[in-house]
Amino acid sequence: MSRYETPTRGPGIDEGLAARVHDPLWFVARQWQLGELRHENTGSPAWVDVTVEAHLLDQWRPRGAGTWLPAPRDVPLERLVEEHGDGAPPRLRLAGGVRLRRLLTTRGAAADLAAFVAACPFPPGSVDPADARVRSAVPDGAALADLLGRLAVPASRAAAVEALRTAGDVTLDAEALAALADEWLGWWAASVPADVPREEDCWDEHRLEHAFALRSSTLPTVELRSEEYPGGRLDWPALDALDAVDAGGAEAGTPEVVEQRALPAPARFGGMPAPRFWEMEDARFDPGAVDAGPIDLGRLMLVSFATVYGNDWFVLPVRTPVASLSRITRFTVHDVFGEVTELSAVGADHDGWNLFALTSAGADLEPGQERPTSPWFLLAPALPDWLESPPTDVAFLMRDEMANVAWAVEAVVADDHGRPRDLDRPASAEPGTRAGDHPLYRVVSEVPDHWFPLVPEQLADQESVRLRVVPVTRLVEDHAVEAAPLGPLVPPLGSWLHEEEVPRAGVQVVRTWQLARWHDGSRHVWRSRRKVTGRGEGASGLAFDRLVPVDRRT
Repeated sequence: MSRYETPTRGPGIDEGLAARVHDPLWFVARQWQLGELRHENTGSPAWVDVTVEAHLLDQWRPRGAGTWLPAPRDVPLERLVEEHGDGAPPRLRLAGGVRLRRLLTTRGAAADLAAFVAACPFPPGSVDPADARVRSAVPDGAALADLLGRLAVPASRAAAVEALRTAGDVTLDAEALAALADEWLGWWAASVPADVPREEDCWDEHRLEHAFALRSSTLPTVELRSEEYPGGRLDWPALDALDAVDAGGAEAGTPEVVEQRALPAPARFGGMPAPRFWEMEDARFDPGAVDAGPIDLGRLMLVSFATVYGNDWFVLPVRTPVASLSRITRFTVHDVFGEVTELSAVGADHDGWNLFALTSAGADLEPGQERPTSPWFLLAPALPDWLESPPTDVAFLMRDEMANVAWAVEAVVADDHGRPRDLDRPASAEPGTRAGDHPLYRVVSEVPDHWFPLVPEQLADQESVRLRVVPVTRLVEDHAVEAAPLGPLVPPLGSWLHEEEVPRAGVQVVRTWQLARWHDGSRHVWRSRRKVTGRGEGASGLAFDRLVPVDRRT
């Protein structure tokens, strides 16, 4: 069997890659026949004049708060929202009591410590027994700061001294106590940052998410609201713009106007087709290999944009203030032929265009109507990156299909030293057999102390259901005891959750320490809570009316 092949004139591929054109007029004729020479607006943009109206976000409030609070510009938005007011950590409060004991000892009044301990006892908590002996000898630093603060002020000094004398015998006089208070308060102010105590808290215990609102005093009619921020990175997708309902009486100020002349540059993106025939394409993206069905419009539009209209877009930098709401009031394009063209926003003609734009959440929509787009652009004071510690507190919310109930489980709880203490252990059911002569009847099996039932209760509309956190009564030395959650992640006993917040996949709530640096170089440390996907359904081992048989094996 024979095969005939035409040999090549050369071993290389230089001739093919050169793509020589022997008749350029033929290409021009084909372009004329196909209508490619018909055109409009052929002038390339030379420069652009932009005028931006910017409103600084200087007010904020947590969900449910009635008054607006000043929003500091030297604090990241994540810390402003996620930080919660636990006050000084217990370890620092304990150190404050130890320091007071040393100050009294140096003044020869070590016996006065008993009066301070009686007036400001250290709160009980979960620590080692060895630590409990130390804690019984020192007062609480947070309550001590209040007492010594009254001692340092002459107007309230008499009442503070009387409180100490009522609690126990005090040998130091009022002036000596005032000098001791000044020295101790100086150390306390240097050890505890002024922004640690926080009255405001954005945490919604009914949804286990953060809820807050932002606005500018120069634009009180527009409010940025976030109802379900789970934690993590906080940027413009977490916020919606709506018309403020309580803007009455607020006077709009003068916004900041930014005028800028910029040079537009062609838009570039990964896998973009080369604009010239002789230029090698990027092999990392092959539009022809995209598999799209006839109804997969999103993928088809992406390929059409990349291959046909990719070189029709230009980008230009516009500087706006951080933590501001801004919109373009004038956009003028000057092309290479000297023509001037005024452009309008895309959303003004085609509502629903929502690329990097806020959504108007307050509008009432008709069936099938698209949600309108806000004309405002948010440059949020968000962090580019940060450091996160291992979780100090962890809680799981899960469904238990065998027991037909949901559970809130405290897996990890921080002790008084701030160290995580593991409480999560497998729920041990009753043993299958027992030694003895007679079977044992169990009314109900035991559930670990850190498991709290989420009992469903029906609302008045006879359709909605919410979950109520209830205690489990246990017998301890013939006394009924109801354990309460130790940490801050499980809602308090008696509170409720929305039923949809505990899906079949479960929910995990963690609390960690965050460390970040702001654009001015300042360091920020705060404690945050975050809600993430859980680990699925759980099994508590809860069972009723069980008979434990006897193991008769020898």
